[in-house]
Amino acid sequence: MEKKYPPLEITAPIVFAFIFVLIMIFSRLEPHVEDVDAAYVKAHTGKAGYVLVDARPLESFLGKSPRPGFPGGHIPGAVNFPPEDLSSRPHIVSALLAKEGITDDKTVIIYCNTGVLSGRLADQLVRRFNFSSSKIKNYRGGTVEWAKDPKNILLPPDHETGFVTDQDSQRFKGK
Repeated sequence: MEKKYPPLEITAPIVFAFIFVLIMIFSRLEPHVEDVDAAYVKAHTGKAGYVLVDARPLESFLGKSPRPGFPGGHIPGAVNFPPEDLSSRPHIVSALLAKEGITDDKTVIIYCNTGVLSGRLADQLVRRFNFSSSKIKNYRGGTVEWAKDPKNILLPPDHETGFVTDQDSQRFKGK
């Protein structure tokens, strides 16, 4: 005797609905890292219990522009810790993090150029090193947004701006 199955028109929507519900349930269980803005960074940098982390390569942190339109240098008060530094064994990385003041008892504000590398570092701190997602903040605007406000400085003072010409600089600042 041959088994009869319900038609695909009936089973497919049920299967898709079931998968959708599972995705919704599991996405709520994922740790959520809060995105913050420049005002948050300014208000909390240098305060006890906070650490500002630049997730870009050391060359960019020290002032080299990573590419046209992206400034080199770092926000004053930041420490440098690129996501690649997480590739060692966990106990070695934990010691490196602690050396830079990046510990799970502090609120960690992470930035890069535009939020991609900082998001990667934030994710790894939560998943691999058990930092509380509520204590990790991602400044998605990064150095690109930071540099748009002439009141904000990047260090060192002679950092590369990332502008090819003065005209690019004027257009970037909206003048």
